[in-house]
Amino acid sequence: MEKGNRVKLLVGISVIVFSVLIIVSFNKGLSPYLSVSQVVEKGYAENVQVNGTIVPNSTSYFFENNTRIFRLSDGKTEIVVRYRGSITNYQEGIPAVVKGDYKDGVFYAEDLLLKCPSKYEVEKAETG
Repeated sequence: MEKGNRVKLLVGISVIVFSVLIIVSFNKGLSPYLSVSQVVEKGYAENVQVNGTIVPNSTSYFFENNTRIFRLSDGKTEIVVRYRGSITNYQEGIPAVVKGDYKDGVFYAEDLLLKCPSKYEVEKAETG
């Protein structure tokens, strides 16, 4: 094999390997959105995002390890969520998105995104 062909082959293989690595790392970063009912139906899920509403009067907060345990509902089904970390504007009864893993009947959230509570308070006042 000529030296020029060898270089072309090595460059081609390098481009393919690099492309595969990018695709694999990109797919690991993706986490599909599921409803609470879909997660419960699956029984086990890794790296997913779940939309729901924080169930009123369901939160327990453990100051010593900065952990919240609460229920999230999609209106049909509820799951128990365990989140460890700081969060501002936490309120029950507002929509939230949790990202993490569901196993053994508990959703272990790595991230917790709360929807703007003032928006929902205005909507309730307008409809009420």
